Amino acid sequence: MESKWGVGATSPSNDPIIHALHRFTYGPTKALVTEVKKVGLDSWFESQLNHSLIPDTEVEAYISGKEIFNYIHKDMNFLWPLAEAEGDMAKGQIFYFNHFSGRVLHLYTLTRQAQSERQIYEMMVEFWHDHFNITTLGDETKDGLLDWHTNDFNKRVIREYALTNFEDLLFATALHPAMIIYLDGELSTKELPNENYGRELLELHTVTPKSGYTQADILNAARLFSGLRVKWPERWYQRGPRPFPQGNKLSDFSPFATMLHENRQNFGTFKVMGWQRTVTSVNEVLPAIKSLLNYLAFHPETAKTIALKLGRRFVEDVPSQKFINDIASTFTSSKGDIKATLRAVYKHPDFKNAVGKKLKRPGEDYISVARSLDVWPNFQHLQKWPGMTWEFAYPAVLPNEVARMGHAPLSWPFPDGYPDIAKSWVNASQQVVRWNVYGSYVQGHTWSAPDWDSLLPTRETNVDRQIDQVAQLLLFKELGSADRISIKNAVAKAYGPDPDMNNRYREVTSLIFRLIFQLPVWSLR
Repeated sequence: MESKWGVGATSPSNDPIIHALHRFTYGPTKALVTEVKKVGLDSWFESQLNHSLIPDTEVEAYISGKEIFNYIHKDMNFLWPLAEAEGDMAKGQIFYFNHFSGRVLHLYTLTRQAQSERQIYEMMVEFWHDHFNITTLGDETKDGLLDWHTNDFNKRVIREYALTNFEDLLFATALHPAMIIYLDGELSTKELPNENYGRELLELHTVTPKSGYTQADILNAARLFSGLRVKWPERWYQRGPRPFPQGNKLSDFSPFATMLHENRQNFGTFKVMGWQRTVTSVNEVLPAIKSLLNYLAFHPETAKTIALKLGRRFVEDVPSQKFINDIASTFTSSKGDIKATLRAVYKHPDFKNAVGKKLKRPGEDYISVARSLDVWPNFQHLQKWPGMTWEFAYPAVLPNEVARMGHAPLSWPFPDGYPDIAKSWVNASQQVVRWNVYGSYVQGHTWSAPDWDSLLPTRETNVDRQIDQVAQLLLFKELGSADRISIKNAVAKAYGPDPDMNNRYREVTSLIFRLIFQLPVWSLR
């Protein structure tokens, strides 16, 4: 019988637990499914919303045991003395660290996505990074400092507020140095206010063009933010790669902080859509900014924007208008409570009826393979910077691998964040890259080698039964007839119709895993 999946094709599991774990984690695992069945899906979901109460001892121990992670959330107050101790190497090492600190954050992010017990939290960290996007590409046009600040943005803003309140999150993003640098706030003057942040605040972060804002609204927002500056340590000017032309030579050595520059701040009356405020002194600027962000955070169009994006992330590419209205209503009534809004998404009928309606983005595919195989990043491929005496290595392979898939963490070059609809990711070349990556996984190249004996219930010598075991592990259901036949034929072509499973167990098993990863159903979430 033909279904929408094709004659004899494997359809996604309609088990509510499997469906929910596909949407609110980076992929169901055998252990997690067992846990959720034991405690109940609703209880598991509620516990995930209180992520700080979930012990995450295994991933924390792993991260703390890798020296490479010691530096990603450290500021210049910590890092500069390390570089200064190297004498002539100081400039090179600081420059090096900035350009590749983003890579370390990528590796840190991938590790947490794959192995953290706090899966909804990690999903929302990625969601808000996409919403308030700041790229980590070692951009020299930002004078070699953006990646440092983006690492801090990850820790003190996105990770701090991911499951709290939207208004607080919006305010934290607006004032963080990473956002100021990324959207050229440092270049803003009283006479020529830079419009980049004012535009993105309205267009992407809150109300969107549907609200009908005008160019005058953008300009007034830009004027209000014109005095924001980043505090730069004086020693950066003395020894850094390049002095930053608009910075203030402060003696207090306090990076990752924001200040107001009175001589660059606009004063007067500011009007942005239905909001208005008169500012006459520096002391009135931050309260005015807070007032404007409060107005935008709770604007009806902002609520719809967040509802639409949550629908795209967790339900389907084109959420129904009813879904958007319902979730927006919860967002508004809860005053931007992110947990309450997520709970409404989870309980909505559209969510329950959305089995198989989302395609994994490449990074999600990448991590779901790691989770299904229960593997950890393989650090044997790290490369050390020549001449360095303090320990910092360039984590080349893993971030490059997921970058080739087009979805390296925190690396979208534009302010709008990675797209979240299938048509943005469906093409032949992208699919070939995915298939190649599956091969590196099962061979233990960039992640630790899978332990087939611990993953599978029995060490099967029969190909049919082995196919069944792997399908249950990865898909939590039986294969459709057409997919089963194609996999069995591929195994026979590679190893003969009756392969010697005693001597070629690993090779045959690895191939079966790769072939199931290549099925269309694997790419659905």
